[in-house]
Amino acid sequence: MRPRVVALAACLLVACNQSGTESDQPLVVSTDEPSELERAAIEAGVIPDVRNVSLSGAFERQSDLGEDRFCAVGNDEAGYQIGLLAVFGPDSKCEGLGAARRLGEDVEIILDSEQRCGFTASFDGVSLRFPGNLPETCASYCTPRAVLDGVSFYLVGEGDAVARSTRGREIDSLCPSG
Repeated sequence: MRPRVVALAACLLVACNQSGTESDQPLVVSTDEPSELERAAIEAGVIPDVRNVSLSGAFERQSDLGEDRFCAVGNDEAGYQIGLLAVFGPDSKCEGLGAARRLGEDVEIILDSEQRCGFTASFDGVSLRFPGNLPETCASYCTPRAVLDGVSFYLVGEGDAVARSTRGREIDSLCPSG
């Protein structure tokens, strides 16, 4: 084997137990308190303290295919109303409305304006990332050849007022008031 292949195999075995099968133990243990390195980065202003950042706001992601948008109105205690638009070209998109509940860096999302689609996204205070394998019911929010799997958005404005200005294609206001 070439040295790089051997090194890659060794790295993969570190993520698995010695028999080469996936370990039952998570590689990263999530706690409410940040690690020493995370605390230093938070104090230096390099990363936000996700415990003190609200999901309420407008999120976007720009690409050659268009502008993806996500918005959330509400708070961690009462939950959030959400809306999203993921663009895959002029005639290809995913768009829907629903609700979310935040638990630390996990965001439980339920889209319910079409078929019920539920999943857990991750939020680090800056970006919101959908998992790469969503339930089949999530396809009801998309035109053919468009998917929500693996979509990500970046926080561009905080607060309910900014979120309420987020526009969709077929849904005029993705986060309407009340």
